[in-house]
Amino acid sequence: MNTYNIIDADIIQSNMMNNTEVIKQMISMFLGQGKEDFKALQKLVENKDFAGIKSKAHHIKPTMEYIGASSLRYQFQELENLVTSGAAYTALKSHFTIMERDFKEAMEELEDYASTLS
Repeated sequence: MNTYNIIDADIIQSNMMNNTEVIKQMISMFLGQGKEDFKALQKLVENKDFAGIKSKAHHIKPTMEYIGASSLRYQFQELENLVTSGAAYTALKSHFTIMERDFKEAMEELEDYASTLS
């Protein structure tokens, strides 16, 4: 099995009771809906919609645990915290830029992991 930087295949398998069909469905759904949710979050950040950013980050956050991406979940939590604390937009945008890179890598890892499932 491939080694991943962001996702954890063992956690995915455990969360989905080692059911390959369920894992495939979950990954497919997440690659679709997860990417859409993140695009929506990008727009909220661009528009400086702080309430929307906080809400969308909160919505996406739990999904990160299903794919074993705890570090990414913490990043979503930190984004929420930055909004809550009234941090400067530049700090929020800087944090989001790192999240974008890591989220993209997580999606690539999920696609790779899905390709290993028979």
